[in-house]
Amino acid sequence: MECQRASSAGFEAGLVPTRSARRFLVLLSAGATLTGVLLILDMPLLPAPKGLFAVLWFGAGLAEARAQLRGMRRICRFRISADGSLEGQSADGGIEALQLLSGSVVLARMAWLRVRFSDGTAYGELLTGDGRVNDDWHCLQLVWRQRTSAFGGPRGS
Repeated sequence: MECQRASSAGFEAGLVPTRSARRFLVLLSAGATLTGVLLILDMPLLPAPKGLFAVLWFGAGLAEARAQLRGMRRICRFRISADGSLEGQSADGGIEALQLLSGSVVLARMAWLRVRFSDGTAYGELLTGDGRVNDDWHCLQLVWRQRTSAFGGPRGS
């Protein structure tokens, strides 16, 4: 998808998440969950509360990982328009409207997008790119800078 520069109404960025970024997120999530369990088990508490907190932390980590994996399976491509609309495309070609959530950030070579589906489920997507090589990445950066009101503020959403 090429960025249309002549009209701001058609200005959009199409982005495809990489497998390596998705694997990194899954590994990071698993590492954070296990680290949290180990830290809880090292706390100076009685064994019963320690065990309860560790199980609760592990359960919350599993729930978050499940939501992350489900979100990753639902979306294989993103399209962000200058008007602030965000769409996701599934592997079968279906288009789904998404809501960009606060905490989303776009940097020079990395973006963290927190999105919510119409059914209320949410997840985060790590995207990477280089505006000097990839027109869509450059368009994402321009859309992000120009549409601060659509995305929630000058430093991100």
